[in-house]
Amino acid sequence: MKNWTRLNTLHTRLTLWYVALLAVTVLGFCLYLQFELELSLANQVDAGLQVAASQLLVDVDDSVDPPMLRPMSDSAVTQLMQSRFALRLVNESGEVVAEVGIFPEGIPVTPTRTGFTTAEAEGTTWRILTQRVETQTQQFDAWLQMAQSLNMVADTRSSVLRIILIGVPLVLIVAGLGGTFMATRALRPVDAITRTVQSINATDMTRRIPIQQTADEIGRLATTLNSMLDRLQFGFEKERRFTADASHELRTPLTAIKGQIGVTLARSRTPDEYEATLSQVQLETDRLIRLANDLLFLTRLDAAPAFIQPEPIDLSDLLSAAVDQIGLIAADKQIRVTTDFPEALPMLGYTDHLIRLFLNLLDNAVKYTPQGGAIHVTGSKTETDVQITIGDTGKGIPAEHLPHLFDRFYRAEADRKYSGGAGLGLAIAQQIVLEHGGHIGVESTVGQGTRVQVGLPVTPPSCW
Repeated sequence: MKNWTRLNTLHTRLTLWYVALLAVTVLGFCLYLQFELELSLANQVDAGLQVAASQLLVDVDDSVDPPMLRPMSDSAVTQLMQSRFALRLVNESGEVVAEVGIFPEGIPVTPTRTGFTTAEAEGTTWRILTQRVETQTQQFDAWLQMAQSLNMVADTRSSVLRIILIGVPLVLIVAGLGGTFMATRALRPVDAITRTVQSINATDMTRRIPIQQTADEIGRLATTLNSMLDRLQFGFEKERRFTADASHELRTPLTAIKGQIGVTLARSRTPDEYEATLSQVQLETDRLIRLANDLLFLTRLDAAPAFIQPEPIDLSDLLSAAVDQIGLIAADKQIRVTTDFPEALPMLGYTDHLIRLFLNLLDNAVKYTPQGGAIHVTGSKTETDVQITIGDTGKGIPAEHLPHLFDRFYRAEADRKYSGGAGLGLAIAQQIVLEHGGHIGVESTVGQGTRVQVGLPVTPPSCW
C-alpha cells in the first residue's frame, strides 16, 4: 500500500508521463529513420547497378551475333569484385557466354523481363538487374545480368538497430532522471504549501505560505490560499469574539439572578422585599430570554435556509404597522413619530424578517431620542429598489463608533447602562438587509440626531 501511494503521487505521474511521451517520440523517430535508411540504401544499390550496367554495355562486342563481352582488364575485374558485383552475359539459348565474378547459384539463367529483382541464393540476399543488350540498329536476344550482395545493407541495418536498442534505453534513463529532477524542482513549492497548511490549526492561524515573486500557477495558488487563510482567520476570530461576548452577555443576567436570590435567602425578608426580588429576577429573565431569542435568530439568518421563499408584500403597510406598534412606547416619552412614504411600496421579501428589521430600527430610535424629540420615517421607490430612511433627533453617535455599529455585541461605553440592550439589534438588522440583497448605512451628528438608510431591491437575490 505504501509503495502504491508513492507511485500514485503527482511527482511520479509527471515523471512517468514525461518518459512515456519521450519514449513514443523517440521510437517513432527511430522507426522513421530505419525506414528512410533502408529505402535510401536500396536506392543506392539500384543506382549502382544501373551505372555499372551502363558502363559494361560499352564493353559488349555487338559486331557478332550473339554479342560477346570484350576482355576486361584485371583492374576492372578487381574493382567489380571489391564492389561485390557479379555479372554474366546470357545468349538466347540460355548459355552463359561471359561471366565476371562469382554469380550466385539458384538464379534463373534465362531471363524473362528487364528490371530489378531480389533473390535469395547461397544464404545471401542479392539485388539483380536484368537488361537486354541493344544497339541503335538492332536488338539482340542476349541479356546482361548484374548482381550485388545486400550483405552491406543488412550489416548497416543491424548496426543502426543495435544503436537504437542501446541508445533508446539510455536516453529514456537520462530523461527519467531529468524528469525526476525537474518534477522535484517544479513541485517543491507545492510541498512547502502542503507543510505550511498542515501546520495551521484553529489555535494558530497566523502562519502564511511564503510567496515568491512569480506570476505562474504556483504563485497564484499560494496567493489564493493565503487570501483564503486570511478569511478563515477573520471568521475564526469573529466567531471566537462572538462566543466570548455571548458568554459574557448570558453570564451577566444569570449572575444578577443568582446574586439577588442569594442575598434574599441570606435572612428572612418581608413579603414586599421578596416581591421586589422576584420583580428583579423577572426583569433579568426577560433580558435573558430576549438575548437567547436574538442569538437564535442570528443563527437562523447565518444558516440562510433555502426553504424560505420570498413573498409579495406591501412595504408601506408593513411600515405603518411597525410605526403603530412602536407608537405606544414613543408616546410614553412624548416623542412625535411622523411618516412620509407612498401608499404602496410593493416588493418581494420575507415578511417576518422585515418586521423585525424595522421594529429594531424604530426601537433604537425611540431609545436614543430624548423626551419631547421626534422621529421621521420616509420612503421612496424606483424601478429596482425601495429606499427607507428613519431619522431621529437624539443625541447622535460619535464618529469613532460608526464603523462598528453593525458588529455583534458592540455598544458605545456610554450607552451600556443607558440602553440595557445586548448590542445585537443593528447586527440583526444588517443580516436581514443583506439577506434581501440590500444595503444599510448610518449617518449621525452628535447633538443633532441620527439617520438610518435602508435600501432593499424589489426582487431579492434568491429570485434572480
